[in-house]
Amino acid sequence: MIVVEFRQGIGLDIEYNENICHIIDDGGPYDKLFSYCGILIKLPFISIYMGEFDEIGKMVRTND
Repeated sequence: MIVVEFRQGIGLDIEYNENICHIIDDGGPYDKLFSYCGILIKLPFISIYMGEFDEIGKMVRTND
């Protein structure tokens, strides 16, 4: 899977990572927690993820 997202930074970096977790809001009553394993390329203002996202679990959304 390839995912591209905007970021606030101008540095350049290429790394392999096995321990990043992402909280993804799918619009439902729960947020989902995913682990990411793969190559991460950070360019000015964008990040490119090339690897696999696996669901870890669900978290109850709270309204603060």
